[in-house]
Amino acid sequence: MEQEFEWLESNIGDEINAGCNKKIKKREEKDTDSSLIPLNLTVKNIQNVKRKFNVNIKCSFNQKDPLIEWKIKLKNDYNLSPKDNKEINEDFDIEGNKSRDLNLEIDTPRGGYMNDSLTVNLTINSEDGINKYNKIFKVILRPVIIIAKCTIGKELDIAIDLSNHGEKDRDDRKKSNPNAENEIMAIMSPYEIKGYFFIETMHVDRVELLARQIRGFKGLVSGEIDISEIEKYLTPKPAVTGLEMGALVEIVEGPFKGERAKITSIDAAREEVTVQLIESMVPIPVTVKAEAIRNLDKA
Repeated sequence: MEQEFEWLESNIGDEINAGCNKKIKKREEKDTDSSLIPLNLTVKNIQNVKRKFNVNIKCSFNQKDPLIEWKIKLKNDYNLSPKDNKEINEDFDIEGNKSRDLNLEIDTPRGGYMNDSLTVNLTINSEDGINKYNKIFKVILRPVIIIAKCTIGKELDIAIDLSNHGEKDRDDRKKSNPNAENEIMAIMSPYEIKGYFFIETMHVDRVELLARQIRGFKGLVSGEIDISEIEKYLTPKPAVTGLEMGALVEIVEGPFKGERAKITSIDAAREEVTVQLIESMVPIPVTVKAEAIRNLDKA
């Protein structure tokens, strides 16, 4: 937990995980964008006379490509990389019994690799030597999960096409960059979700480029989601889940597609159900896979 000071407010932890091409900054009161990670840093002058303070930032990098730049914003914008690293040093005055928000912002690089990191050594001192603060924290680049929109009924086909495009793109880029990786790290297209599927990637902007020629791809939903929001889809449910004896269903596959029926028996082990067609002149039992019916009682 961050140490508290009477003269300083800060919520900066020891480690921050973020995707590429993201702003990590102070969250404004009306800012509801969950992709922004706040760096709240407020200095208070608890004496009744104007005093001078100094903020100093030193950075170190751990990344595959030494040319990729991070951006730090304080009073000015600083583009930093292992090849062009510089110490940031700014002075500022605060009137007596007033406070000042430092408005520290960090923009993660556009083309970073997974687990690339920036370590920040932040120091704030008062000129009179009364107040001193030092914080070392790390920003680590992690993949993000995004949602793709697509034609209903073509989710799996489009997901497979996108995966193939990602593999071809990686192979093409490896000819000039041995470190090139597949922009599509993982794809999940749950059976229950219609018109959408999930993508794990380091570079959201690259996914849109890879998908623009795929028929039925309709773009990306703005923002990112947490893995906890889709965990329930990671373990497939038995196809008979939610089906009950006597329930009204519609057959959606096979020779009886479109027919309505009632469930007369359920075989959970085989994931099959036996139904009786409602509009049939003769009550003939039909056994189908559970995936081949749609529960009308709960539609």
